[in-house]
Amino acid sequence: MAVLSAFVLAASGVLAGVLVAVALGVVPAFRGLPADQYIRVHRLVGQHYDHVMPPLVICSTGVDIALAVLADDGGRVVLFTAGAVAQAGVSVVSQLANVPINRTVKSTDPLCVGPDWDDPRARWAHWHLVRTMLALCAVLANAAALAIHR
Repeated sequence: MAVLSAFVLAASGVLAGVLVAVALGVVPAFRGLPADQYIRVHRLVGQHYDHVMPPLVICSTGVDIALAVLADDGGRVVLFTAGAVAQAGVSVVSQLANVPINRTVKSTDPLCVGPDWDDPRARWAHWHLVRTMLALCAVLANAAALAIHR
């Protein structure tokens, strides 16, 4: 339990921290760029997240589920379950909203962006904020579960 608890708190904390950092730094930077530069920067910024964040979310969700099953206190069961549900929500929002937008941006030729271009930045930022809030809920649920004394 101790190892799983340490992992889930660290993993959910990293997840929330990365998403908050993107919300505070990357999203405003994206908004401030001309369209062609935005496409180039979006490609650069996202190239390593895709290899790390999905496995981190999946592993952390699985550990939250394991901790909910192993917990001997009803409050912990609820909180670890809430953490798992919130992190699963991060994954769902990512896969159904942000990732398709990322694919579209990556396939767009920055030299062919005209005035009629459907700029995805506002939609991407909206869904990023949703998954950021879910990640913050997850880390708070995990911290609260670990703070409950038997």
